[in-house]
Amino acid sequence: MKKTSRILSILLALLMIFSVSITAFAAGDNPLTLESAKVGDVDLENAKIPAGSDILLTFSNNVTDASVLANNIDKIKVRDEAGDEAASTVSTGTEKTEFIVTLGDLSKGSYKLTIGKGLAAKNGNTLTSRIEISFQVNKGSGSGTGGGNNPLKFVSATANSSDLEGAQLGTNGEIVITFDRGMTENQAANFEQICILDAEGKKAEGVAFTDFTKDGDGNSFTVLTYSNLPDGTYTLKLGKDLKANNGNTLGEDVTIQFTVKGNDKGSGILSILKNLFNKVLDFFGMVVTFIRGLFPKV
Repeated sequence: MKKTSRILSILLALLMIFSVSITAFAAGDNPLTLESAKVGDVDLENAKIPAGSDILLTFSNNVTDASVLANNIDKIKVRDEAGDEAASTVSTGTEKTEFIVTLGDLSKGSYKLTIGKGLAAKNGNTLTSRIEISFQVNKGSGSGTGGGNNPLKFVSATANSSDLEGAQLGTNGEIVITFDRGMTENQAANFEQICILDAEGKKAEGVAFTDFTKDGDGNSFTVLTYSNLPDGTYTLKLGKDLKANNGNTLGEDVTIQFTVKGNDKGSGILSILKNLFNKVLDFFGMVVTFIRGLFPKV
């Protein structure tokens, strides 16, 4: 009898250990994990991205079920260098395992995406520790509202290292046009979307482009070269159908005004006369030197 009781006690103890192990495996040894955090195809960690970007968070289990949704959205924050909460919104993705964090119109600087401990999956598994992912916002949000969840954004247009808006340029020159992501594909079609218009809305001739090139911030730029523009007011137009490598578009036209003013004719004539006068002086100097050479030194 005692032997039977001992065996039953051992079996009961083993059953309890097995039950505890199963519980630990479900709640601890198999915790919820963050699989990835990306902006487009780029990992968020230490990335340089523009304001207004969408960050796609992918988890290992269903985190958007109604039973856990409110709790989970509250656990996801964007914080600035001081640790204060920065402007952002959190929404569900196309999959049950996804959240999308949309940045607000953030200033240039360093930020962290934080995901709090306790973010939970539908099956009860949770994050066992707080997650922090550092990234940088390198530019403002720019223009453009179309082309998908993360539209192409115009960053800047500069001439002579200054903002093009309101600038006065010469009859020949270059304009550097920058966007926030890869633009190496669709180049021919994209260049058709970029033009200079005169005051009557006519396209300027003699415009050429360099291939899009990536800069150190992950932006892409092209150099527009123009020549022989008459004096007047002009508009650089960037068409709404400009397309990035990921297929997202600008979404709306961007227009930037500038003026062209060449050298006036009076200054040109004075320059010609000055050059002619200098040549005459050089000629007389040569004559004097020649005459001196005809006479022996005393």
